[in-house]
Amino acid sequence: MKTTILLSIFVTLACTSGCTYASIGDGELGVVRTPSGVAAQPLQTGDWQIGRGDTVTHFNARSQQGDERLEVLASNGLKIVLDTSIRYHIVPADVVALDKEVGEDYYGVLVRPTLSSQARRVVGRYQPEEIYSTEREQIEKQIYDGVTKALVGRHVEIEAVLIRNVQLPDSIQAAINDKLTAEQAALKTKYVIAQAQADAEREKIAAESKADAVRLEAQSRADAKRLDGQALADYQKSMEKSLTPELLKYYQIQASKDLAAAPSSKLIFVNGQNAPQTILDMRTDPKKTDNP
Repeated sequence: MKTTILLSIFVTLACTSGCTYASIGDGELGVVRTPSGVAAQPLQTGDWQIGRGDTVTHFNARSQQGDERLEVLASNGLKIVLDTSIRYHIVPADVVALDKEVGEDYYGVLVRPTLSSQARRVVGRYQPEEIYSTEREQIEKQIYDGVTKALVGRHVEIEAVLIRNVQLPDSIQAAINDKLTAEQAALKTKYVIAQAQADAEREKIAAESKADAVRLEAQSRADAKRLDGQALADYQKSMEKSLTPELLKYYQIQASKDLAAAPSSKLIFVNGQNAPQTILDMRTDPKKTDNP
């Protein structure tokens, strides 16, 4: 027990006389350099005791962004100014190698020059109006791919390359603006024409639909009349088949009797084979029947 206490006191006194402290903040890594070289393992977040002759280099392990204004030449030789941003971060497991090979200013030594070189290489393939308007995203991607490829194995990873603004010479800027204005006007005219054609087509369809409706209605009425006529004709044909001579003779006799029974009837002549030639009115005045 006494031996342990004495050992703790000895270590405390030794550190007090020959040690110092290093504080590593959140999102940081610390690389320790001693008189004999660089420590193999970086320091993580926290407070650490180090030798009095040791130094600690702090590296930000979070995502970072660098903003750069680059002067580049387009394919026609005109100078263009690009306002760019590049997002990047170190590879945490490679921070000791990064410190050995490049040092703390790895952005100025590696990232910025590589970005500038790749931007000049890519932009030199395009016309100013393409850089300004139609091909910006494609240019961003090509610069990103070029920077990423150039920094393989250099302990830094590129997250994105962005072109925030393109500044062209005033004359080129004015010409591009005029061209864009003309294109917008042409598109507007094209839209107006297409809209008018669509309206005309709708009116034509509506007129055709109305005409079709009128034709259908007339056709329906004609079909109805034709069906009525056909039904009447069919009825007449069926009646002609059922009206035999005997039945017709019966209807004649029955009609004659009905007429004879009428008060105004006097004498009825009925024609036909085997039919009586005359039927005397049986409904005469009784006074007349008494005097033959």
